[in-house]
Amino acid sequence: MSSSNLVAEAVLREIKSTRSITDNHLSILHFLYGKNLERATKIVDQRGVKRIVGEPSGRCVFQVVGESRRKEEYFCFAEHYCACYSFFYDIVNKGEQICCKHQLAAQLAVSVGACVEVKLSYNSAFGLEMKYLSPVHLFRTVMKANEVKPGRLLGLDVGHKYVGLAISDRENREALPLSVLVRKQTNIDLMAKDFRTLISELSLGGLVIGCCYTRNVSQVESFQVKDLVQDLRRREELQDVKFTYWEEHFTSKIVLNTINPLKYLHNNNKIVDYKAEAINRRRFDEKTAVDKLAAVAILQEYLDFMNRSSQLHNPSSTHDIERSIGGGT
Repeated sequence: MSSSNLVAEAVLREIKSTRSITDNHLSILHFLYGKNLERATKIVDQRGVKRIVGEPSGRCVFQVVGESRRKEEYFCFAEHYCACYSFFYDIVNKGEQICCKHQLAAQLAVSVGACVEVKLSYNSAFGLEMKYLSPVHLFRTVMKANEVKPGRLLGLDVGHKYVGLAISDRENREALPLSVLVRKQTNIDLMAKDFRTLISELSLGGLVIGCCYTRNVSQVESFQVKDLVQDLRRREELQDVKFTYWEEHFTSKIVLNTINPLKYLHNNNKIVDYKAEAINRRRFDEKTAVDKLAAVAILQEYLDFMNRSSQLHNPSSTHDIERSIGGGT
């Protein structure tokens, strides 16, 4: 390493330790880099340096904006490489400079804490995370994957503390209650493993996640749903899982209003509906029962809509229905 590089590293370390640049620092850097210092500081001032960090390795690369009107962006390693023309012409071929302006901008941005931090996971970079499909696309994909034995669907009602689960039958026509998962910030890995186990054991083809929408259908309003989905998408166990969103229409509230009278009858030893007895095999846990049945409501509404749509777009199916209703031959 040349003496110029050693001096530059010492100055940049001092700047990084104080997060400030003195006149003495500027004079030394200007002596070493000349006009490239002015260009690099301009890039830093305009927040033109991105530091892209790969997860989980922690390795990083810089993406630096050029000065031209086209605002090209150059990938570079601050000390060893840049994709710009100047790096190959002035540094590699002619050896006239220590580094190009983009490399210098990256080093300065790190020293003064002016980088725009971007985190990139391996799964998202290579398309290996959970994949969102539109509701119709997911249903068609699941049904066509194996027409003899299509994959089943898992419905999710995402709450603050619990995630209610429901599963479709093998024909994807009826939703059945499954279980409830406890949701904590510290057990995301465990939840991902539970989902992976369910996917394998129950031959699941996708997830139907209940949510509330704003007027813009593409924007999911519920933060707790988005947070859970984002956490799960980063997990390697679920990298090939397909999912969609489905409007929940206050399903938890509707279910709660439905089962409250059943709870009252049960507690007063009166005539108890058989459905309430099934829910109360061990004890009547109101919250988890609501989440589980809300998941059933979400998934059932999705299945009903998709099956009706499939029949409407299938002339032969529609003809069969009309013939059976009308008594024709």
